[in-house]
Amino acid sequence: MSVYDSAAVQYESIRAMIIGGELPPGTVLLETVLAKKLGVSRTPVREALARLAQEELINREIRGYVVKTRTPEEIREIYDVRIILESACAAAAAEQASRRDLMSLERITAEAGHCADQEKHAELNAEWHRALRAAAHNGTMSRLLDGLGVLQQIYNPQMTQVDDLDQALRAGQEEHVLILDAIRRGDAETARTTMIRHLSRTRDLRVDAFQKNHTAIRC
Repeated sequence: MSVYDSAAVQYESIRAMIIGGELPPGTVLLETVLAKKLGVSRTPVREALARLAQEELINREIRGYVVKTRTPEEIREIYDVRIILESACAAAAAEQASRRDLMSLERITAEAGHCADQEKHAELNAEWHRALRAAAHNGTMSRLLDGLGVLQQIYNPQMTQVDDLDQALRAGQEEHVLILDAIRRGDAETARTTMIRHLSRTRDLRVDAFQKNHTAIRC
């Protein structure tokens, strides 16, 4: 395996540890320690850390790299940009979606509607949003939203702190149905405004969960 390939593998491994909470916010990332843990030399680890810093999952400080500590304001910023882009995707999908795109969205929506497992439902939710972006047929918006998704993933464990998560998931599912219906009818404006409402609600839930979780930690 080349150094480049090894760096890509270590990037995925360290990223997964950050997103999964194994390396929580504030953790100092030392090349030597990580290299030993991953069973590789320091070079691919160093390159992986540099890439993670570019994605703003970690910060470079005097003592080395540190897993970034997020704030409620940053969550809002990420979501506010996502709302602008993904509502535009929803509108574009209403005008550009092919029959194949609609079939994909319909399949995922139906499967999520019968899913009782929260973890599986979260996977279907992510798949639905990817399918929506594909239906917009705008590669630039999709790539920008993928980048925001990387930043957002560090907050995913916080969703377990949402009050009545089942109700929140049902509300999200109902909004997906409404957005899909608007896309099916070619109603770009309704698709756009419903997506804004959908993501605004999710943003507020995530900020609230983040604040509650950190209050509990401080106590």
